Formats: sequence, C-alpha cells, structure tokens
Amino acid sequence: MKRNHYRNKIGLPVLTAVLILCGAVLLAALSVVVNKNRVAALAEQQRQVEQEMKLLNIEITNLERKIDQMLDGPRVQPILQAKGTWLQKINASPEARVLIQLRPIPAAKAVAQNEVTSTP
Repeated sequence: MKRNHYRNKIGLPVLTAVLILCGAVLLAALSVVVNKNRVAALAEQQRQVEQEMKLLNIEITNLERKIDQMLDGPRVQPILQAKGTWLQKINASPEARVLIQLRPIPAAKAVAQNEVTSTP
C-alpha cells in the first residue's frame, strides 16, 4: 500500500505569522474606518453649532434693531422730561463735539515742560 505524504511547505510558524499579519491589517483598516466616522460625526456637530450661532446672531441683530427703534429720540424725550432730565440734540459744529472740557492740571504742565527741556 502506498501512503500519501503531504509535502506542504507552509509550516505552523509561517501560518501563524500570516494570520497575525492579516489580523493586524484588519485592525488597522478597522481603526481607519472608526476614525473617519468619528471625524465625520465631529464635523456634523460643528456644522450644527455653526448653524445655531448664525441663527443666534440673526436673533441678536433683530433684537438690537428692535431696541434701537424703541429708544429713538422722540420716544425717549417725553420719558426723560417727565423725570425732570434734559435731552438736547448735539449739533454738528466743532464746539458741540467736545462735550466735556477738562482744565489742565498745573502739575501735569510742569512735568510736560520738564520732559521737553530734558530731551536733547
């Protein structure tokens, strides 16, 4: 009787190395897919946050317009007059642009003169 001898050149160490290598490649591919999914989810969240920010900015702008319309001169003037305050319009003249005039402090003039004289 003749016996069949299998002369397989792939031994157990080579088969183990191939299986480990295939497992590592599979894990690497799986981690790439998981990372891409995570990045896509983060991008979607960022898009939603940006959309909410746009809506909130529009709402803020609308509220600022509403406040500006409510606080215009003709509406505020009667309220201020009723409380005993004065509301005067500022003219476009150069004198009207300076609302508060401060008198210079004498000590500040002396310091400024000392700096000018000490500069070579």
